Amino acid sequence: MKKVSLMFIFLLTALLSVGQSLHLIPARDFNSYEGQLKEYYGKVFPLLHTGFSQNPYAWYTSMPSFESEYAFSVEKIDGKYFILSNTLSENYWYARSRKAVKVIMCKMEIDKELYQKIGELFRLLANQTKEKERKFKEGADGEKYEVIEEGTDGTTYYFALTDEKGEVKVGETWSPQKDSKLARVVEICDNLYALKIENSLNDIHCLINELKE
Repeated sequence: MKKVSLMFIFLLTALLSVGQSLHLIPARDFNSYEGQLKEYYGKVFPLLHTGFSQNPYAWYTSMPSFESEYAFSVEKIDGKYFILSNTLSENYWYARSRKAVKVIMCKMEIDKELYQKIGELFRLLANQTKEKERKFKEGADGEKYEVIEEGTDGTTYYFALTDEKGEVKVGETWSPQKDSKLARVVEICDNLYALKIENSLNDIHCLINELKE
């Protein structure tokens, strides 16, 4: 466990120190949705975050288009440190009976150093979160129109924490470009969620060397 934790700490340190170009965009207020989307978000998050603290230290949530939604929360419980990992039994949006969707919960103890390093990464992501740059193009009539870029098939990733004022801050990204820094962050978080980080040691080692270049 100690060796695995040190490998993750090393990788997270590299991400924190090399370059500062990665950033999330602020997540839309889920209460602002209407119709089916409002119902979906109003129910899927409470179910998926079953057992999580309502004052997140570091929350990660993955919302694939077709596969099961999953999430983790890094928490301190009775003086010990844990990753709580939750997975829905099926994709909530497409479930024939949403009442039948279950949450599968797992838990793994980690050491304090890894706990703190994950928190540092999430704070950095929160501090760098900024509004998406607006893009415009000129139409045939000479007028400028805003280009709305929205993904369809893919995955939306949410990162949440509680700031110094006690406010929950949520940033998001959609299917980050392969080999980008955000893609690496997603890879790390997916490994933490899976609670099988020892299987990624070789990949982590290669990534550390790449970030050092």
